[in-house]
Amino acid sequence: MKNKLLSLLLLTLVSYSCSAQINYQFVKHLYTNNLVAEHTYYLHSLQSSVVVNTDSLHYMYAKLYLQQQNDSLFFAHYTQCTALFNADSNALRYSHYYFLKHKKTKVQQRWFTQNFPASNDTLSSQVVSFYSSLVANEPTLVSADNPLFTDIKKYNKLKRKSPAVAACLSAVVPGLGKWYGQRPNSAIITFFSQGVYAYQTIESVKKLGLKNGFSIFSLSFFSFFYLSNIYGSYHDLKDLKQQRKKQLLLDEEKYYQLNYPATLY
Repeated sequence: MKNKLLSLLLLTLVSYSCSAQINYQFVKHLYTNNLVAEHTYYLHSLQSSVVVNTDSLHYMYAKLYLQQQNDSLFFAHYTQCTALFNADSNALRYSHYYFLKHKKTKVQQRWFTQNFPASNDTLSSQVVSFYSSLVANEPTLVSADNPLFTDIKKYNKLKRKSPAVAACLSAVVPGLGKWYGQRPNSAIITFFSQGVYAYQTIESVKKLGLKNGFSIFSLSFFSFFYLSNIYGSYHDLKDLKQQRKKQLLLDEEKYYQLNYPATLY
């Protein structure tokens, strides 16, 4: 509470100072203490100033809305100060980390498909390069001591597998497509359950005849699960590829954030 009162007092003094320049130390104080309302009010108070550079104000707004995870407003201001924002290697790196773990693929793509200028910050370049290669299904292999090395090798092996092949294999032997799609537990369950359904259907037809009600039910039941197994094998492999790709991006963000942390200020 004391912190907020102090900030409000400082905010009043700073906002009406004769210089009307952006006080970066004060903004950093607001950011560090997560005083979002005060931070927003302070930037709004500078909008009418003729002294403050417009690009600088958009730059500060972009960082504020990135902190708030307000994507639409961030992009609105970022596009007005792209060169200035990209020149801040720390803010740029923070942005890369934020969008790596973003849940919305379209928003993620909007950020990483930009033409970022050549930078001396090799880490930012590495993050963008890794994302681009992963989207192109050609993830770059990192050094063997990197925690992502094993996961990338596994993904490279998985990406070569075809959902259509998985479906065909499941049509030949129920569960085989799931085994091919790296889901051994599901494959075993499918194989034995389909085997039981098939045995029950065959016995029913032998003893009661094909036109018997129970035989028709058993045959329909088996056919439904047989076709579901084929359809499931196809989509399970597609979903697994997407999940692994998303997980790689999350793991990359954790790796870089842990070893090369970045903040907005």
